[in-house]
Amino acid sequence: MERGDAPLILDARSAVLRKLDARSIPGSIPVDLDDLDRAFEAIPRDREVVVYCACPNEATAARIASQLQKRGIARIRPLAGGIDEWEKANAPPSDRP
Repeated sequence: MERGDAPLILDARSAVLRKLDARSIPGSIPVDLDDLDRAFEAIPRDREVVVYCACPNEATAARIASQLQKRGIARIRPLAGGIDEWEKANAPPSDRP
């Protein structure tokens, strides 16, 4: 990212959860565990990929990252802490705990 190469960001939350919780990382692409073929085809092989969710221990993000690694996406990883940690890290200083 410091070189200006922004990672591709995948939102691994379910469609229902995305509807109930409108938070998202700007520019993220929704991806469903049940439809990884579509996501796989859209991911450039030379790009860093970050997957996030809202579950404990990044369980869904880790599952998707693992499945996509098996399909040849080498530079992929779950976002530690998911959407909650991203929101905390990007909140204005006055709003941080």
